[in-house]
Amino acid sequence: MKKVLIVEDDPHLRRLFRVLFEQAGLEVFEAEDGVLGIEAALREKPDCIVSDSMMPRMSGIDMLLKLRGQSPQPVPAIFVTAAAEAPDESTQKEAGIVEVVAKPFDFDRLTALVKRCAEAH
Repeated sequence: MKKVLIVEDDPHLRRLFRVLFEQAGLEVFEAEDGVLGIEAALREKPDCIVSDSMMPRMSGIDMLLKLRGQSPQPVPAIFVTAAAEAPDESTQKEAGIVEVVAKPFDFDRLTALVKRCAEAH
């Protein structure tokens, strides 16, 4: 079973993501900020990371960039953001972001993206 790590500080959104992704047949792990996201990613070795952009203690971009330096095999990520601006293309590539999804988003589209991301890894 493919593994997905959700890194999101909003507990309601984390729970919603968990339900959607589990219904899609994925094994789901959660972290509430970037610091805990790094720990969970190193421990669980997910096939895809779904990360919020702005979180307490460490942003999604900072977390993904740090993970790239600590993980022997880069994990593809889907970046979920409410911000008007997405990270620039070179930062996205460096962080392993395969898709930026703006809030509010289409849940079916997001679930399909996550499933494809995990299966491609």
